[in-house]
Amino acid sequence: MNVSSVKRALSTVLHHQAASASRLSIVASTLAVAGALVAAPAAKADTYSFSVSGGTMSANGIITFDRTAPVPGVPGGYQVTGITGTFSDSSVGLSNAAITGLQTIGLPSVDPDGTFIPPGRQVDGYPFSFDNIFFPDGNSPAVCPPPPPGDPNGPWPFGGGFFDIYGLYFYVDGGYSVDIWSNGFVPPLGGLTYGIGDALNGDPLNVFGEPFNPNGDYVTVQITATPEPGSLLLIGTGALGFAGSLARRLRKAA
Repeated sequence: MNVSSVKRALSTVLHHQAASASRLSIVASTLAVAGALVAAPAAKADTYSFSVSGGTMSANGIITFDRTAPVPGVPGGYQVTGITGTFSDSSVGLSNAAITGLQTIGLPSVDPDGTFIPPGRQVDGYPFSFDNIFFPDGNSPAVCPPPPPGDPNGPWPFGGGFFDIYGLYFYVDGGYSVDIWSNGFVPPLGGLTYGIGDALNGDPLNVFGEPFNPNGDYVTVQITATPEPGSLLLIGTGALGFAGSLARRLRKAA
């Protein structure tokens, strides 16, 4: 065998070795990605899509919260950490204006009976009361404390929904702000209802779904986990199966 033949043979061997190493690298990368998907805390999804519609107002977007940090003393509640999306109010000519963020607020001080005064109130200069607590299981408790003397409405003893009676308060491009709340499961109203209100530069504009409103002009709220934990698990296990099959084929080819 001459020198050139030896070089060609050595080049062929090196080429196959490099190709095998590349294939193994692909398999390793695929397994790593699949493993990360399966090992990820899929059951702890902390982003939910929302859709609100009622009266002249509507909103769509994504709510973010930290499932590892439940609100002390509020069963099933987590403080919202972020919000994105759009908001519209046809009564003021506002269409798909960008949601610019939350009004940050502290956690409530919860009484022994589970009720509390919201950390954000009208007396603090806001157009609506709020606490920015989200209930991903849709099971908000009744949190209103007993009313002060002379209050004609009395306490609000109902719970249920993805928000409580105080709700989620956020800002919208153009100087607008919005509050979305849950009235809970109210038997006289036929079940779960929600409300929404907006303001411009701190002055209230429209409110739909007030709990004591006899007109029944309530709003529809839809909340969905995104991405769904089950979908992530299916993607991860499917990728693992594909990677295993690819590894077997490469071993046979080698």
